[in-house]
Amino acid sequence: MLSKAGKEVLIKAVAQSIPTYTMGVFQLPGKLCDELDSMCARFWWGQVGEERKIHWKSWSFLTQPKTEGGMGFKDLKSFNLAMLAKQGWRLLQDKGSLLYRCFKAKYFPRCDFLDATDCQNSSYVWKSLLAAQPILKKGCYWRVGNGVSIRALKDCWLPNHPTKKILFPPEEEIWEWRVSDLVDWQTHQWDRERIMALFHQFDAEAILQVPLSRRVAQDGLVWSFTKRGRYTVRSGYFVAKQLRKDELNAGESSEHRALGFLWSRLWKAAVPSKIKIFSWRACLNILPTQDNLIRRRVMENTRCCLCQQETETILHVLWSCGAAQDV
Repeated sequence: MLSKAGKEVLIKAVAQSIPTYTMGVFQLPGKLCDELDSMCARFWWGQVGEERKIHWKSWSFLTQPKTEGGMGFKDLKSFNLAMLAKQGWRLLQDKGSLLYRCFKAKYFPRCDFLDATDCQNSSYVWKSLLAAQPILKKGCYWRVGNGVSIRALKDCWLPNHPTKKILFPPEEEIWEWRVSDLVDWQTHQWDRERIMALFHQFDAEAILQVPLSRRVAQDGLVWSFTKRGRYTVRSGYFVAKQLRKDELNAGESSEHRALGFLWSRLWKAAVPSKIKIFSWRACLNILPTQDNLIRRRVMENTRCCLCQQETETILHVLWSCGAAQDV
């Protein structure tokens, strides 16, 4: 029988990795993702066949990072969208590919992928890519080069600004106003007088802080959640999780975030993985002790499954390794 540590490896390396190729092209139905999550949850808590086991924590909690108290399992819906957003990022960057030329001609001939919408009789691949569009809109912004490709009032191009857009549009809005119209090309500097006259002071100061390229390079899209400005599935997964929390109006647990230092020390301790997981369960008070079983309305005469001596021994080992010094 596998330990919790072995089950963790199996879930992460096998069960949640099998549909990766499919998730990179298609959006899996929500019911299928829920069923896969349920299978992983039942396996994690030791359920075999039709028997029932206590799920001490919800699967949404287990998908949180280990530094926040969870187990770091993948949220398949968010991971699916992060994989699809990678294909969308390729449509934004590699405009010479056959995929881009086909999709551009059929679905967004007069705009970019970020502004594209669905249409009748579109393929399921295109619908899947559009499902991941909010992730790219959340994390992408324009790096100013010559400013010709950037719409001053609609696009995201102010990196150190809320929403990365102009917050207070001028009263006289010019159609398709470009960032290049705000630059004095004789000095290669911002036209300060014009900017201060047209925009709100808050927006004007943000514009003047944007550096301009001396080489007058082409404008380029940048991913704001990585140092190199390139999209990664890991960073996209983080954004997808945040967007899903906003949709569900799920507040973040400040209690488990405050214990981030403890979780880091725990998972870095030089002890076997099964002891780490046992200690994790002890810190969360989800061990099958008599008090917890009574609280879960299991039979009142149920004996404690793990004796106090074993618990004290394991915690003593963690204490000697420095993992529990700040408990």
